[in-house]
Amino acid sequence: MTQPESNRTTIVIIDDHRLFSDGLGLMLADVPDLSILSHIYYSREAIDQVIKLKPDVLIIDFNMPEIDGLELTRQLTTQLGKQQILILTMYGDKRHIDDFRKAGAMGYMLKTSTKDELLTAIRSVATGIPYFDPKLADEKQFSNHSGDIFLKKYKLSPREVEIIRYIKEGLSSPQIADRIHLSQHTIETHRKNIHAKLGVSTVVELVRFAVDMGL
Repeated sequence: MTQPESNRTTIVIIDDHRLFSDGLGLMLADVPDLSILSHIYYSREAIDQVIKLKPDVLIIDFNMPEIDGLELTRQLTTQLGKQQILILTMYGDKRHIDDFRKAGAMGYMLKTSTKDELLTAIRSVATGIPYFDPKLADEKQFSNHSGDIFLKKYKLSPREVEIIRYIKEGLSSPQIADRIHLSQHTIETHRKNIHAKLGVSTVVELVRFAVDMGL
């Protein structure tokens, strides 16, 4: 039996990958106690839309252009107070999880999760109970983008992908260092490693790679 709209948990999905976001919405569409209010593909629009829609739960991707999931979580909780935020991502390393906890996220799930696992997380977060994917206890298993074929192919780490995205946005090494709280020397080392792994020698080539791979 379909529940009345007022009894459903309302959800907004914030993810720049349209196919994934739309597919997730379709997967959840037949769940009687949930209601998808909107898909937000551009993170810069998120705060205004959240203020307007007032969803019960926000499902947010980590890696997004313009404002990434971590910064968006910080902005949402700073400007709007406590939010029922569930991060859905391919990143499983402990440092990222800790960062999101500190930023105010109430849940953290891998995109490799099953539908039932995701529903458990959504319902938990909706009631104010934190839910962090139990599989993340096995840190070694998820230390890399295990589900992403091209990351395996190029042997890129999640941090390197994050830096590539910032370079694509036009950020300099000092700006990236400030954004992710690392030294400029560390960023330069990452950039050298990225160039070596991808076989590129210029920023233009690197940006072209990022565009081609949909980063």
